[in-house]
Amino acid sequence: MATPTELIKQIQELQLAIESRMDDALPKVFSKLSDQVIDHATNLSLDPKDRAKSLKELIKLKKDIADTIVANAPYQIQVAEVIKGFEMLAELSNEYITLAIGDFSEKKALYKAILETNIATTKDALLGAGIRENFGTAIQEVLKDNIAGIGTRSELNKTLRRFIEGTEQEAPFLNRYIKQTTNDAVMTFNADYIQTIAADLDVEYYLYAGTLIADSRPFCVSRAGRYFTTDEVKAWANLKGWNGRMAGTNSSTIFIYRGGYNCRHQLWPVAKEQYEQAQDRGRAGLK
Repeated sequence: MATPTELIKQIQELQLAIESRMDDALPKVFSKLSDQVIDHATNLSLDPKDRAKSLKELIKLKKDIADTIVANAPYQIQVAEVIKGFEMLAELSNEYITLAIGDFSEKKALYKAILETNIATTKDALLGAGIRENFGTAIQEVLKDNIAGIGTRSELNKTLRRFIEGTEQEAPFLNRYIKQTTNDAVMTFNADYIQTIAADLDVEYYLYAGTLIADSRPFCVSRAGRYFTTDEVKAWANLKGWNGRMAGTNSSTIFIYRGGYNCRHQLWPVAKEQYEQAQDRGRAGLK
């Protein structure tokens, strides 16, 4: 049987795998996406005489362009993989809580609601209003800048392809949005799910653990691997804003938002005995 530490590692590996699969799929997504957008823009006139008409058509075209990303088959597959990953993370989280805190009676309706809420939020960000507005508006601006008769159709297509697929020097426009949205969705779901159970069990002690990376924030570096009480965690929300702090961070949401955007750490509930042992080791080290 796995130990709590081993389960934390398994959960972290699954989180990274979910995110990596999306990241690996993006070149294929963007390649097909550029072809689809170029096809939509084919009938948009570049003649200066037609500028007024073209601008009106562009307003209608924005929706069709936005639809291309959410209808993109490779992208849909990866979003489905992210959602499937939520269910796997929930199962591992249940196993962790059982080992770290003890047997608990699952409130299946509550935990299912947390899962479904996070799925709905993630779908909206990756398949709904979030990405539609982000992508549709950006492409609309690119087209608007290129329907004044400056350049040729070939040049416009090259501009669209560079914008959507990226270049060696610049990442695709949607790359940052999709990657950060996916990463934050995975980490936030896991934190939300675990904290729901922890609050239900009146957990008072936590381990702050995760993956330190090259650009980890001082907020995370100073806490990684350390144990805290519930009140200590709540007090973090009163600290002056740190780089990356999520909007809406307060004494309740700090357990879910943690170090902010792209945070690779989680607050893991632990038993009182584990917390006290850690404090004893800390005091022994100071002698």
